Amino acid sequence: MFKAILRLTKQSAIYGIGHVLAKAVVIFLLPIHTNFVSRSEFGIATLLLLFLGIMGIVYSYGLNTALLQFYLLDSDQKKRKSYFSTAFLATLITAAVFSLGLFLLKRFIVQFLFDSDQYIYLIHLSIGILSFDALVLIAKNILRAEEKSISYVAISFLNMVTNLLFNILFVAKYSMGVKGIFWANLISSAICFIFLLPIILKNLLPEISWSIFNRMFKFGLPFLPSTLAIFFIDFIDRYFIKHYLGLEATGVYGAGYRLALVIKLFINAFQIAWIPFFISMANKADAKEVYSKVLTYFTLICSLIFLSFNMYMDEIIRFSIFGYTIFGKDYWEGTQIVPVVILAYICYGFYLNFLVGIYLKEKTKYLAIVTVAGALVNILGNFFLIPSFKLMGAAYSTLLSYSFTAVSLYLISQKYYSISYEFGKIFKVALLTSFVFLIFKYGSLPYESIAKFLLLIAYFIALYFLRFFDSREIEKIKQVFKGFYGKVSTR
Repeated sequence: MFKAILRLTKQSAIYGIGHVLAKAVVIFLLPIHTNFVSRSEFGIATLLLLFLGIMGIVYSYGLNTALLQFYLLDSDQKKRKSYFSTAFLATLITAAVFSLGLFLLKRFIVQFLFDSDQYIYLIHLSIGILSFDALVLIAKNILRAEEKSISYVAISFLNMVTNLLFNILFVAKYSMGVKGIFWANLISSAICFIFLLPIILKNLLPEISWSIFNRMFKFGLPFLPSTLAIFFIDFIDRYFIKHYLGLEATGVYGAGYRLALVIKLFINAFQIAWIPFFISMANKADAKEVYSKVLTYFTLICSLIFLSFNMYMDEIIRFSIFGYTIFGKDYWEGTQIVPVVILAYICYGFYLNFLVGIYLKEKTKYLAIVTVAGALVNILGNFFLIPSFKLMGAAYSTLLSYSFTAVSLYLISQKYYSISYEFGKIFKVALLTSFVFLIFKYGSLPYESIAKFLLLIAYFIALYFLRFFDSREIEKIKQVFKGFYGKVSTR
């Protein structure tokens, strides 16, 4: 069991690095955006990112997921090229069609999003970003399928670095504001596409197999509603905030939300490794025990991230470089939502753990039902809570909707594939985490820096005395430390 969990950990580290790098750029960009972009312009950027996220899912329409599935299941190299060529060329054609539609509807779109015609140029930039990103996603899935993890991480790193550098150039140096943000995005996407061209041309055939396309389309399309619903849960609150509180509040909320993405980076890494891991474990005798133990340790790690980040968040955001803080002072108000949004993402992580029975028993139709229902909970929550609780109302809505999706999926999954999760241990972690967080949040701690460190040490000691770790786990931990100590002492 421990070997299986270690394998999952290694996979999460290797395959997650590339995905994390791609997502981490939004955090690395915070010092630039919150120091050099006004709150109203950052509100514009936040709303346009919402639009790009929705349209990015539409541009791919599940074809990238289907490509990975069929490519992995077929060992014939020529057939694999047919799958890739069909997916790539079909995406190229549909991207052109979708882009034409966006161009023709650009005035309606900017009026709907921003109540103004002055940002039409952002739709032009969006068309380029969406087209390149859809093609890059298809090509990167080939790297995943062929287990070329170094190349996958390199492309993700390239995307992050170029995006960061062009943001420094356009936003910080030339003060281009929201225009600079999306020009940087477009250029970095185009550069990634250029670097992926050798992979694309190596696997591309000048043909589309309509029989293959139909198979992939039928397989991938059902993922569209569930993916869109999850995205809506994440981002639809920005539109409600803009409606009720204005663009400046949207910018503040969007910046605060990005801080909370620190937990999402870990969950994204886990997600990439988790699905192929639990599928490969399905026929093992101890599979259910492993699944249960994974959720227990997932909860522990998430709780540590929750406590650590919230304890040291103020020091992080106030850290100053050349007179500029990591998180611009105009946006500090947005930090109030961080603990609640982190909890919401932890609930999403539980949702991912509960996917096991749904996948193994091929009941994926329930994913769309559960996630769409969760999106409706989010919409209703935003409608009722934002007018009363302002930015916190939007954060509470996200927490409610992810809690709903996790509980709903658990109940359905257990019906088809029952797993005895260690809820007693999970409850101990939740209770202890809440206790430590409340002491930190509302207690007057002397020598605060030392006190916070001691609180984290006390957290582990309390887990030991609460018998969170059983005898096998304690012995395994001892072996790991002995092995580490042995390696260090021989150097």
